[in-house]
Amino acid sequence: MRDVLETVRGKVFIHPVSKEPYGRIRIPRAPEKRRALKGKLYDFLAEDEGGNTFTVAEDGAVWFWDHETDDLVHLSSSVSEFVAHCINPPPIELDPKRVKSAWVDPAFAKSIGKKVPPDGWIKKPSKPK
Repeated sequence: MRDVLETVRGKVFIHPVSKEPYGRIRIPRAPEKRRALKGKLYDFLAEDEGGNTFTVAEDGAVWFWDHETDDLVHLSSSVSEFVAHCINPPPIELDPKRVKSAWVDPAFAKSIGKKVPPDGWIKKPSKPK
């Protein structure tokens, strides 16, 4: 199972019906058991960056458990179907006109061959009016 999960590390699950993204998927170091709704026991499969978990029910279906609301969302009927709906996250695109400020660590910029001003500010934040 761990080998299968390694193929989705860092990816997001796209719900086949709602098209809603879930995750950036992280793999647990050690398997756990989680109790969820109605006293049923769900196996811990993976987690996202927010502390929510991807769980597997006794019938093999994969569910997303929101740790803040205690809601369970059905994602797929099996782990293999879950894996099939995982994709690399789309790149984040910023419209330069909407960027209000940007700072880059000068040491990091130098390490990757980029030039930035000595203070690291590419676009300084505006002063409050």
